[in-house]
Amino acid sequence: WCFEDRVQAYNRAVVTDALGGGAVDLAAMTLHGRNDTAFMVETKNLVSGLLKALDHSSSCVDVVERARVTEIEATPSMWPVVTLSNSRRLQARLIVGADGASSRVRKYAGIGTYGTEYSQYGLVATLCLEQLNSSAFQRFLPSGPIALLPFPGGFANLVWSLDSELVQLLKTAPEAIFGDLINAAFRLTPAEMGYIYSLLRSGVDPDIIGAEISWRLDVFARNNPDTNIKLPPRVAALSPRSRTSFPLRMRMVDSLVANRVALIGDAGHVMHPLAGQGLNMGLADVQCLAQVLEQAAAAGEDLGSAAVLDRYNSQRYVRNLAMQGIVDKVWHVFGAHSGT
Repeated sequence: WCFEDRVQAYNRAVVTDALGGGAVDLAAMTLHGRNDTAFMVETKNLVSGLLKALDHSSSCVDVVERARVTEIEATPSMWPVVTLSNSRRLQARLIVGADGASSRVRKYAGIGTYGTEYSQYGLVATLCLEQLNSSAFQRFLPSGPIALLPFPGGFANLVWSLDSELVQLLKTAPEAIFGDLINAAFRLTPAEMGYIYSLLRSGVDPDIIGAEISWRLDVFARNNPDTNIKLPPRVAALSPRSRTSFPLRMRMVDSLVANRVALIGDAGHVMHPLAGQGLNMGLADVQCLAQVLEQAAAAGEDLGSAAVLDRYNSQRYVRNLAMQGIVDKVWHVFGAHSGT
């Protein structure tokens, strides 16, 4: 149901280490007649596809738009009541909290959280590349990993992990040299990047910084003529006003369920984006919860009962925790080791 011309399949992922010089090149395996590692889908396209699927579904789903949750309260019957900003009140046997890291549903249920702050931010932006690309690239720098993920039409999504000082420096860097900074981050040494950052901090004229980066990239190309296969296409331009940032953290909940409440996605777990598994974990939550509820409905069980919800929690909690642990260890081994 999504617009297929806005879905980008990629068949290769290249991961490199700026300090050790190592590289992992993950080529896709042919599966079910396809040769793709993963797919990149924009949030708007995904949501649009889901709404279209609901429109064509025989299920009785009431979509409420232009309204937000203002209150959730328990009742003597123990069925929670949700009050919306349009004054509508809904009582339910089960509330599914899919409302993100600051979940109001989780707070209502009194489910605690624990985890760690990475003292870093994720800088994201939309880029236009010099050529079409269907590969994903990631490089682990001392200041944090940088990743470039393909979009259709020669565009790409940037996710760059940086400390607070560097993220502000790069968010406010002139658009004319922002692409040069990304090209440099995938090619130059950490020492060279540190020098370029020092020029930015000192307020050196952007044209001078651009010329410095261009010279260093030319030297790199001459000295490394056979490495282009492991490098992303160069960035040609930055999509205007596309730069933004968000804090990086790991968060897990004490439980994915409570009295007539189930949490899915970021409401139940937050992780570092370096492996790109956050959405996949959320979709796995949805699939598991749907299967558990379908089986319970077929057996005539109360969908919001502890017996039903505990089956969901037992299947997803440990799996989510294991994936978070793996990503956290990768970050500690290959992530930010110095501020440069």
